[in-house]
Amino acid sequence: MSGTRYPSGPEGGGAGLDKSVLIIVENQPYHTDTRVKAEAASLREAGWRVHVICPDVTPRGPGERPPAYQTRALEGIMVHSYRMDFATRGLIGYLHEYLVSLFHIARLSLKVFKNDGFSVVHLCNPPDILFLIGALFKLRGRKVIFDHHDLFPEMILSRHKGPLRTLLFQSSKLLEFLTFRTADAVLSTNQSYRDIAVGRGRVSKGDVFIVRNGPRASEIVPRRPEPMLKRGFPFMACYAGIMGPEDGVLELMQAIRHIVVQSGRTDILFCLLGDGAVWNDVREHAQAWNILPYVDMPGMILDRALFFQYLSTADVMLAPEISNPHNDRSTFIKIAEYMGMGKPIAAYDLRETRTTAGDAAIYVPSGDLEAYAAAIISLLDDPGRRARMGSIGVERIRTQFQWEHQKGNLLRAYDHVLSKGRHEQGTAKRTS
Repeated sequence: MSGTRYPSGPEGGGAGLDKSVLIIVENQPYHTDTRVKAEAASLREAGWRVHVICPDVTPRGPGERPPAYQTRALEGIMVHSYRMDFATRGLIGYLHEYLVSLFHIARLSLKVFKNDGFSVVHLCNPPDILFLIGALFKLRGRKVIFDHHDLFPEMILSRHKGPLRTLLFQSSKLLEFLTFRTADAVLSTNQSYRDIAVGRGRVSKGDVFIVRNGPRASEIVPRRPEPMLKRGFPFMACYAGIMGPEDGVLELMQAIRHIVVQSGRTDILFCLLGDGAVWNDVREHAQAWNILPYVDMPGMILDRALFFQYLSTADVMLAPEISNPHNDRSTFIKIAEYMGMGKPIAAYDLRETRTTAGDAAIYVPSGDLEAYAAAIISLLDDPGRRARMGSIGVERIRTQFQWEHQKGNLLRAYDHVLSKGRHEQGTAKRTS
């Protein structure tokens, strides 16, 4: 990491409640985390000095790896990254990842604190281990905001099986509770998450702010379709997102096999954008079932212009998340991105997915793979319906769900924790 110095906070080392923030992310690089990028940009525009600590897994070329540490200024935001190889499976693998991440995050956060200081620590989960860093700086008078991206305990349930499952679940609930108790304010992505913060986390209602996932208006501009991306197929159905065990991509492969083999539809290219723990499993299924010619898996598209080019070219978007304790209450950023591009969605009937998409999606009972396959085919065969649903999605994003409708609550949460700090300082002075 470079020895760059930044404009110092008040009283040296960042003491006091100036408008400076350290955002910490463990599970994604900055350039792929659309929520954190939107939050960081909104805070910068509101006059905050913004630092972000995150992993860096970006390849630099054949055989190359990112540097161990790197600091870059990206659009006025200081991004401090550390090299990380994410675990793909196995308890030992995840424990190793989390311990290594904690070491790097602690090292970088102390470096930022010394060089610039910050008044707020903004913790993004999963996993729910970053409260350890938050507590460290809370002892130094800093405020802590918990950005509740995912239900970590429910994620544990979906990823692990066997006799350790219950122990891991209960342990993760404890980590979640400690994270809630460390926070001075909580950002919830939807009402379901807010209910968990207030109920399971015992957070005061006045300390919880709903900040939904939504793309920025500058990004959600439909592009001209690029026929070459369809590779000669008349139709394209597209999935875009992380490929974890809970994301339904393995189940999606069964629906694709049904469409290609049972229904005989060889005129559809299924484009799966993204990466994750089950990427190799998905490809192996496609090979074993002889449907690989109908499946395109280009990986994680880091170029946002190209990413939205894919979405604009697709005819139908896929949301294959099945019902489980995690997915039932989660809002997926992909849903809003699909809608912003004016594309209809084939989805399983999940509460928060329906809350976001409304009539921009066609819903089938969770886990009914044949019904899901039939829904995809029915949309592809009805261009008029696709156009109507796409228009509904664009309007819902424009009027309700784009980031510009969410950032007000983000800034209110920050004002809230700063006002808490001023109140506490005033009380200390009066009692001294």
